[in-house]
Amino acid sequence: MSLTINSSGYNYLSGLFSANKSNYSTIGLEANLLDYSLIKSGAYGKLVNTYYSKIASDDSESSTSDVKKNTSNLNEIKRDSEDLSQAANKLLNNGKNSIWEKKDVEKEDGTTVKEYDKDAIYNAIKDFADKYNQLVDSGQKADSTGILTQVAGMVTGSSSTINTLAKAGISIDKDNHLSVDEDFLKNNADMTVVKDLFNGVGSFAYQVGAKASMTNSYANTELSDITGSKSYNNKGSYKLSASDIVSSFDTSS
Repeated sequence: MSLTINSSGYNYLSGLFSANKSNYSTIGLEANLLDYSLIKSGAYGKLVNTYYSKIASDDSESSTSDVKKNTSNLNEIKRDSEDLSQAANKLLNNGKNSIWEKKDVEKEDGTTVKEYDKDAIYNAIKDFADKYNQLVDSGQKADSTGILTQVAGMVTGSSSTINTLAKAGISIDKDNHLSVDEDFLKNNADMTVVKDLFNGVGSFAYQVGAKASMTNSYANTELSDITGSKSYNNKGSYKLSASDIVSSFDTSS
């Protein structure tokens, strides 16, 4: 997984406020900003609106399409991260209805012993792995550096735990997906090791759940930015609208 930080969107602002340093006092909007009367009179606002209206006309079609696609991706990531958090919480639960609570099992000789409910444990881990794989897939489509960082961290953390995961019958494939061997987990795995992996603060499930929660937070923030007053250009980078800039000067003046 690669992580790319796109800063090209800042060209909108750097171009708007640029000035020729060899003739700094007379060329560029940056010099004009020094003239408070120009801002006060509203001339600056007209220049800004003219500048951004041209950009809007050039990028409107591609921008609308990309915003819809980005919104769809973010909603998918939000849903997948919520599902993974819930799956992790089920494994981390030590209270009522915990899957780690041993059950009374009657043996063939009539004696009763306490054992783990391996069917319930397998089902919970399988659900966790499925939700993990979904977030790995959807997370890779994000434009957000924050989301990509969290998902990449989740994948890296899993890779560093691969030997321990193998003791629970869990492997990682070339697509960074988790795969659970049901027969091995139920019949060969040391359940103490399995519990240590998926239960308790600092466990594998705890760390993945934390990454999923952070991913969800970033997805919510990104969605709020898109549906709020902030907007994004057709390359996914943040930019201010003309009204944002003008209103800030109106307020300050």
